[in-house]
Amino acid sequence: MLKGLLYRKFFGKKEGKIEELPGFSIRIDQKIVELPELKDLKKINVTYPLLEPFAYANIKWDEKEKSLIYYVIEPELSEEEKNVLQRISEGLIDLLEIGLEKITETQAAIEYLQTNVLKLLKEFGIKLTKVQFLKLMYYIYRDFIGYNEIEPLMQDVFIEDISCDGVGLPIYIVHRKYGSLKTNVVIKDPERLRDLIIKLAERAGRYVSYAEPILAGTLPDGSRVSATLASDVATHGPTFTIRKFGTKPFSPIEQIEMKTANAEMLAYLWFLVENGASMLIVGGVATGKTSFLNSLAMFIPPEAKIVSIEDTRELRLTHEHWVPGLARVGFGIPLPTGEKYGEVTLFDLLKESFRQNPDYVIVGEVRGKEAYVMFQGMASGHPSLSTFHAGSVETVIHRLTTPPINLSISLLDSLDCIIVMTHAKEKGKSARRVREIVEIIGVDLKTQKVEYNIVYRWNPEKDEFEKVNESIKAEKLALAKGMSKEEALREIERRKKILEWMLKNGIKDYLDVVKIINRYYKEKEELLKEIGEAYIETKVEVQKVEPQKIKKFDKEKILKLLGIKMVKE
Repeated sequence: MLKGLLYRKFFGKKEGKIEELPGFSIRIDQKIVELPELKDLKKINVTYPLLEPFAYANIKWDEKEKSLIYYVIEPELSEEEKNVLQRISEGLIDLLEIGLEKITETQAAIEYLQTNVLKLLKEFGIKLTKVQFLKLMYYIYRDFIGYNEIEPLMQDVFIEDISCDGVGLPIYIVHRKYGSLKTNVVIKDPERLRDLIIKLAERAGRYVSYAEPILAGTLPDGSRVSATLASDVATHGPTFTIRKFGTKPFSPIEQIEMKTANAEMLAYLWFLVENGASMLIVGGVATGKTSFLNSLAMFIPPEAKIVSIEDTRELRLTHEHWVPGLARVGFGIPLPTGEKYGEVTLFDLLKESFRQNPDYVIVGEVRGKEAYVMFQGMASGHPSLSTFHAGSVETVIHRLTTPPINLSISLLDSLDCIIVMTHAKEKGKSARRVREIVEIIGVDLKTQKVEYNIVYRWNPEKDEFEKVNESIKAEKLALAKGMSKEEALREIERRKKILEWMLKNGIKDYLDVVKIINRYYKEKEELLKEIGEAYIETKVEVQKVEPQKIKKFDKEKILKLLGIKMVKE
């Protein structure tokens, strides 16, 4: 069907002279197409464009495999056409005068390639039909400008992960709608796979070789890539994994739409973020920690100074007073300290960040000794947001207070909130949810136990969020700002109304959402009037609940114990 479609798209099989060949162009469709709901796996058979009109995705049930398979459908080449492609590709390597990576515009790179392809066809005396030429140009584009065999996968907006486990093995993907799927894409030639990994390294601005066979970096579109080149490191040959990231971050409204959290939870977190709460977003691999962190960062007041620190660039903020920091890989033989010459670590950046007196510090991921600096910063009054690999609050506490991080448990009192993320999978369905929102209330130094309060929890059976307890932390933050508990609850309720209003009116692009959030900070009364919510007369019923028994915590005493001096105004 698709093969016939390709022929109908163009001009039939008429022979033509070189100068009569059509111009090549490609359409990368970033629109989200509607995919059917997953009910009966055996009835799934969906097709949608990737690189129109040349490459399509077809997902359907395979009776032999007893599972859904992801097929990449591309133009078929005859043996003669394959020979022409190989000859032209080899000629281009010698002919191209500048690297394609220096041409930033895709269409300009395509035109540059096409000009040189036409030169080679004329030089070799090769005559092609219009369809043959367009097929040839597609594969030239794919291998020279794109990412070789995986280029169609890279253009699928539904794909989150792409994994290759070695030579001759099928590539697997994680699909947002259908979960983990095997594909028909197989790289059989070891040299082709090696060349692809070197290309990934070059695009990520990294170096990889048999001497230094491990690659970790960020591609120009923000996707994270990790790879191994040498066969002695990975026994099946070179491997790679690409964690794809969209060109736009998810807004809080999109998080509600995807049911990652509900409006009430995000309104509560908005209030905490604005009032200087320090938070850790925790969870396993691919639970959406960084995406949720980016969404929460949109709640930071527009005039605030933010310093972010990452080892790979993932955060996208709109704040004008944002100072992004990026760790740098060193080179050469490691120094006695274990670091390489020119290396700039997260620890180095974090130490420097507090000298800049930021209003907020965002650390992409806390893994090691930088945690001590971050928690000291929290204790000295710098709100911090970060992610951490852990599956529960108990695991977070254990990992933070044992080697290699080994924090003093007393420092955990400076942490206000832990958000636990989960990636639920069942029968092919894939869903990311906030499993729990937990407030850190205090630390009992005698028992060495952290006391906490669970505010929200996800019910997996109903796929709903439930409020477990009233917030203690929101009330404390409100009192520090001179607000009563009732005023704090009214503020949270107003924010909930605003989030629900944006959802109802389809305002979900992150730039539009940030504009509304900023308006709330600057034009609160006008905005509330627009959405039909009276600013003064908002009523919230205050539930009287018995809070957990919390032992009083002497913060000044602990800061003195740690040798941290607070500047008194």
